[in-house]
Amino acid sequence: MTDYRMGIIEIIIIAVVEAMDCFAVAIATGLSKKGIKYSRAMLQAVSFGVFQGGMTLLGYFLGSFAERWFNTVGTPIACTILCILGGRMIWGAVRGDAGEEEGEQIAAKNLTIANILLLSVATSIDAFAVGISFAFLNANMILATSAIALASFIMGVLGYEIGRHAAKRFKTKIPEIVAGIILIGIGVKMLF
Repeated sequence: MTDYRMGIIEIIIIAVVEAMDCFAVAIATGLSKKGIKYSRAMLQAVSFGVFQGGMTLLGYFLGSFAERWFNTVGTPIACTILCILGGRMIWGAVRGDAGEEEGEQIAAKNLTIANILLLSVATSIDAFAVGISFAFLNANMILATSAIALASFIMGVLGYEIGRHAAKRFKTKIPEIVAGIILIGIGVKMLF
């Protein structure tokens, strides 16, 4: 066993990389949910941070047995969740038979607590594997978990704002279709 200790710069880089899925999903949320309350978007960002940090810790404590199980079962589940949610976004945009006001109410209802939790779980699957690797790399888990949780929260907020501002510029359903494609793309990427 080596005496290697993971440094702060390495932990920060891993935290930012881990938060990129949250960033992409938050952009998709901002693009497709122009009628949602800001508090709901913040709840999503907080949920991303909690789940990313929590899954990192869980991976750290459960070790290699859980890694084999999660890689076998967890990744396809996360892919399925993201593809279903992305498909629902695309279907809602293509169908688009509701009036503008009614459409915004439907968009607001689509970011339910259940959907926020599903998105949080789906984006945090790889954080579990990172937590397992931290156990072998002698990482400072307080720093690593905090950095991943904070980066995921910040990326969730930034992504939502970018998506929201982009959606304001487009008066068509294209942003919502793009948002659905982004979620499906993230899900498919997880399989490979």
